[in-house]
Amino acid sequence: MEYAGRGDARRTMALLWDGAPTPRRGPRQRLELTRIVDIAISQADSAGPAALSLRALAQALGIGTASLYTYVPGKAELLELMVDRIAGTQPLPVADRGLRAGLRDLALSDLAAFRAHPWLVRVASSRTVFGPHVLSRYDAALALFDGCGLAASDIVDSHAAVESYTRGAASAVVEAEQAHRHTGHSDDEWWEQRAPLLDERVNGRFPRLTALAEAGAFEVQDTALPYTLQRALDRFDFGLELVLDSIDARISG
Repeated sequence: MEYAGRGDARRTMALLWDGAPTPRRGPRQRLELTRIVDIAISQADSAGPAALSLRALAQALGIGTASLYTYVPGKAELLELMVDRIAGTQPLPVADRGLRAGLRDLALSDLAAFRAHPWLVRVASSRTVFGPHVLSRYDAALALFDGCGLAASDIVDSHAAVESYTRGAASAVVEAEQAHRHTGHSDDEWWEQRAPLLDERVNGRFPRLTALAEAGAFEVQDTALPYTLQRALDRFDFGLELVLDSIDARISG
């Protein structure tokens, strides 16, 4: 698990909100901070944030490591810039479509971000990145609740429920999507090896499981994707609707 908030607070906030400082002496900086962060995100997408180093990042940028430190003081500060940068690429939820549709859009956008950047699910969410894009997205999400009649704490907690559900369910999607890459075996290969062995051992010992399976409980909506990935996506959609139903009931009650 990677934790944000480990860098120097003052320098991190200055980078998030003001950008890279302009040196008082010497040559002007020739790189945009956003380019540095984008390359770092690309490297994390390939190998995960644990493998990210300022030395490798400097090589990719074609500058010396010492030069990179004039832009970003360390990996801890860089991680927060990466998280906020990704938030800035996500569409803001639109209140005009209604609360439920807005929250669904928010969840689906976050799921897309987790799938595009799988390492994000391993960045702890307990300590928020207080960047302008993260906070803009949060504020737009809270605006969806305008006029709904919920108490202030219920609004914040309802949004947190959607966000927490999305992160948890998205981790299952990401795991399924990354399984072939990390194990070398496709879903079909994994299942073909185990299905006959499982059948031998189950052999009627679990009647409820068998009955639900025969009733289609484990079927997927679409067979174009690998089974475990599609199953995770189907479960994501189902669980999200349950969370949204609960928020609707809270408002109606």
